[in-house]
Amino acid sequence: MPKCKSCGTEYWISGTQFCVDCEAQEKSKQLQVLTDRMILTTSIDVPNRAIENVISIVASETAIGMNVFKDIANNWRDFVGGRSETSQNSLRETREACIEGLKKEAAKVGADAVIAVDFTYNQLNTSGPGGILFVAATGTAVALKPLG
Repeated sequence: MPKCKSCGTEYWISGTQFCVDCEAQEKSKQLQVLTDRMILTTSIDVPNRAIENVISIVASETAIGMNVFKDIANNWRDFVGGRSETSQNSLRETREACIEGLKKEAAKVGADAVIAVDFTYNQLNTSGPGGILFVAATGTAVALKPLG
């Protein structure tokens, strides 16, 4: 029986030289490399790069709960004036999560970049205290022509 190239455990024959666990880890590492290199832009092109082809629309959504204590702090801030740091941090966290989600979705379909990125922000009210902050990001996954 063959042994895994990474951990040395025996495994059933498959298309790779890795056991199931190591193969999943390897795929995850490869996806992370592609995600780290992903280019995102709100424009319809990437400066100094030509688009080879359009691959797909990609999207990412993030929803977080706004608890009653944050809401009380925000209402107090609104009353006395100023910016609500808790709300700004929540918006930033959800936006960054959407950006990472877009990068991963684009990497899964083999894209080099996501163009025409757009964000939509909504607050969903619930029957209980607090609400849900919902952020959606969409864009077009594209393959870029090689440099040179």
